[in-house]
Amino acid sequence: MFSTILFDIDGTIIDTEEVIISSLQEALSQVTGREYTHADLRYTLGIPSAEALDELHLPHAQRAEVAKVWPERLALKQKQVTVFATMRRTLAHLQSRGVRMGIITSKNDVEMENEFNRFGLNDYFDVIITASASLKPKPSGDQIVAAMTELKANPDDTLYIGDSIYDMQSAHDAGIDFALATWGAFDLSRFHGAEYMLTRPETLLDLAIIA
Repeated sequence: MFSTILFDIDGTIIDTEEVIISSLQEALSQVTGREYTHADLRYTLGIPSAEALDELHLPHAQRAEVAKVWPERLALKQKQVTVFATMRRTLAHLQSRGVRMGIITSKNDVEMENEFNRFGLNDYFDVIITASASLKPKPSGDQIVAAMTELKANPDDTLYIGDSIYDMQSAHDAGIDFALATWGAFDLSRFHGAEYMLTRPETLLDLAIIA
């Protein structure tokens, strides 16, 4: 049973895949004139936006313009983003059991303010580590280690839940178990190394301590 559970955000707590990718498609189309498919851009999920743009290998001027237009397009679509079904109730149950919870995300502080805080979930979490911290991002485990240090958590009693390969790699780099949020994951065959495969948010309750 785990006494500390750390969460990714996109594809784990909130359903953002379509919004993130479609807004980047629009930005790239506007700036470069090239049409990218959903599959072309799915790699961007779970990594910092700056790193995602680097992988496109755009000319400097185009990259800078996409970096400006992408969040503008994303902001227009935020009302389409929802919390995954039963996630809010699951967080409430975990908190009532005394489970310590945290967020490990590739979002920076500004993205958190614009894209997550409005859901009113922050009070469930004892620590939030964003990409704005001076730490190596996923797939490094540095963010997770920082959260565990702040919470004085034992790695053996800590679980990280996410939906991407980067999430799994960061959990293992930090020396903790990983639970795959299958509701947000793509190509489950890539996650043979996951210690747990969760089908619904509430299945986390089976892995948490009981107060």
